[in-house]
Amino acid sequence: MQKNKLLIILGVEGVLGSFLANCDDLDADILGIDIHETTKKKNLKYYFDCDFKDRDKIRETIEKIPVEKYQQHLVVSCIGTFAEPTFNSTVFEEEKIYESIQVNLIGTSHFVIGLLKKCLDKNIQNRVIIVGSAAAYVGSRDIGYGIAKAGLNGLVLSLSKSLSSKKAVIIGINPGIFESKMAKGVSVERQNQAVESTHIKRKGRIEEVANFVKYVTFDAPDYLTGSILNINGGQYS
Repeated sequence: MQKNKLLIILGVEGVLGSFLANCDDLDADILGIDIHETTKKKNLKYYFDCDFKDRDKIRETIEKIPVEKYQQHLVVSCIGTFAEPTFNSTVFEEEKIYESIQVNLIGTSHFVIGLLKKCLDKNIQNRVIIVGSAAAYVGSRDIGYGIAKAGLNGLVLSLSKSLSSKKAVIIGINPGIFESKMAKGVSVERQNQAVESTHIKRKGRIEEVANFVKYVTFDAPDYLTGSILNINGGQYS
């Protein structure tokens, strides 16, 4: 039976997106989007490939989303990629920096704005959760990633300010280091430095971050719109 809500997960192949897609207690049909599907998720009703560097592909994917079938759309953007796994901060490769900004900020913004426009034209309620990173505050040795995550804060604030009167709730969540593929992809030294910068002196557990995202997506009050929420164990440096 079709449900009244559609949960759209951008970056469904990542650890956070996969966790949400595999939850059995979500009161929504689930649509997953990523650059390619690597594992079948039992709860996905729809899945679309999308390259967030390709504006035409973004538009094409938005057009395929069956927005008119649902009374409310819940969008969780878990898009996040480093320019290169080696993270060599002494090498300034402009193309790598640009590509990171393109995927993490510009492509994500383009998708969210395009989807919101389509939904608002049909007077459909929307709640958008932008999952960023503590890098928005503390920076990153991956320059493009740090720039992009700081920019996502501006996206949340600006969309909320512009669209709060039009049935759109926009909330940002910035996790600190947690048990993810991205965290495991950097050196042990880098991971240890990040952990030491937290108050709690450990990585976040995936269920801690994912359950917080789930709460904000489904149960948090609309009055949170425009908020940037931190779940980072005190990682502010």
